[in-house]
Amino acid sequence: MSLVKLADATFTSSLGYGKKALRIFNEPINFSIGKKEKWAIVGDSNKTNFLKVLAGSYLPNKPTARTYPEELKNPRFNTELLKFVNNGNWGYGAQDQSGGFTHLSGRYEFFKDLEIDIKVRDFIASKHDNSNVEYDPERLEYLLECLDLKGLEDKFLTVLSNGQFRRARIAKVLYREPGLLLIDDPFLGLDPVATERVSDVLEKIAYSDSEPTTVAVGLRVQDDIPEWIEKVAIVDKTGVPLQGEISDLKSELQRLKEEFYNHHEAVKMRVSERIQVNNIEKNTAVGDPAPTAMIEMTNVSIKYKGVPVIKDLNWTVNEGEKWHIRGRNGSGKTTLLSLITLDHPQSWSRNIKVEGKHRAAGNVNYFDVNKSIGFTSPELHAIFPRNLSVFQAISTGYVVGSYIPPKNLTREQKDKIIDYLKMVELEDKKDSKFGDLTVSHQKVVLLLRALINDPKILILDESLSAMTDEDVIKGKCIVDQWDKGCCLIIGHVDEEVPDCDKYILMNQARNGIYEIGDVAN
Repeated sequence: MSLVKLADATFTSSLGYGKKALRIFNEPINFSIGKKEKWAIVGDSNKTNFLKVLAGSYLPNKPTARTYPEELKNPRFNTELLKFVNNGNWGYGAQDQSGGFTHLSGRYEFFKDLEIDIKVRDFIASKHDNSNVEYDPERLEYLLECLDLKGLEDKFLTVLSNGQFRRARIAKVLYREPGLLLIDDPFLGLDPVATERVSDVLEKIAYSDSEPTTVAVGLRVQDDIPEWIEKVAIVDKTGVPLQGEISDLKSELQRLKEEFYNHHEAVKMRVSERIQVNNIEKNTAVGDPAPTAMIEMTNVSIKYKGVPVIKDLNWTVNEGEKWHIRGRNGSGKTTLLSLITLDHPQSWSRNIKVEGKHRAAGNVNYFDVNKSIGFTSPELHAIFPRNLSVFQAISTGYVVGSYIPPKNLTREQKDKIIDYLKMVELEDKKDSKFGDLTVSHQKVVLLLRALINDPKILILDESLSAMTDEDVIKGKCIVDQWDKGCCLIIGHVDEEVPDCDKYILMNQARNGIYEIGDVAN
């Protein structure tokens, strides 16, 4: 019995009408997912559109082109689509796919706004203050254990790291016991250990003896396909040109992967040339001067209710260095960065020096400190105003702590914004609304915003995740050639991390154990 079936199906966006309707795929599609089958939907951004088609989005050319035969037999059968293209935010608003709303420092505040925030167990069980829905304690306990959320169930959602929040979203959708789970980029933003754990959970529910959830995961061409996957559909703009057993499509999958990496190099060369043509003047210092310490932390410790998160950290970042901040989800990476940007309430410490100044209370303030810091993160992306034009969005990088575009830009500043847009081939989008861009292009714009004011400290927290392959290449090219100061980078996928020369591993930060070293070239 098919759970979802497409028969000579074409689809259009509901935004158009008649001949003006936007066609989603060029060719008719014949495809079905049977009960207990385990699918990988492989491709570029078209895989996301195909998963949305399977979930019931977009308009079919005729009512019988897309059917859900199992739903006719079982009224409790449901299909769930979970997307991770943008992690969004936390709180009650995170009930939908895009996320809720909060701000970075809200993660560390003691008092919580209960109109916005929600505890992890309530989030997973979709239970609100005014809800009389009873918990399924056995199922909740199982999901907390499987997804490594045990001990976090009574914490507010806003305190979770990005990776922990992603796992909570997976738990939330599994709590509803969908008959068909469509999950796009399930491993995006997860460290290797969490990736393996999530894969194991999806495998377990797919092989359950009782009432298994049929699983289809959306993966990029370059992603490794989990061993438990049995069938593959290769998706492109035409539709589904190839589908079948994974063993029969291995050679084609390998060809696509090689094609991807060849294209990667071609785009890299093209973008590098544009950067050279439009680049802002680089640091032309002559000689090999003694390194200037930009960030110094001496025996820095952070505790929440007596429980250490960072303990006895001794760390120095010099001008010109690019650091990869490594560690599992929840290991303290973003907390470390928040100490530098003064978003953490324990930032005011004489044990922390930035640009030679102690962080003693009364000695520094948020605005002066952040004049020399460029920053982008999933939290910033979630709250950034969507109604600004692309040009205006980048221009706010000239103003500290504000999302209001400055009105007195100099000609040099305006030209600089255009030059940066030319580097990433977005100059024709300068007057477009930020909110009308794809998520990938939005993240490119926020990267340019972080760079535009020539910061001495550039902080990139998962800045290249959820980007298209081409935009990842563009972002890496720009950061690789940026040499205005020091750079701190968080990223779990190697291909989404610009070249770094040093790293710090935070996995045992709560125990005061750190691994600091040079990145092997």
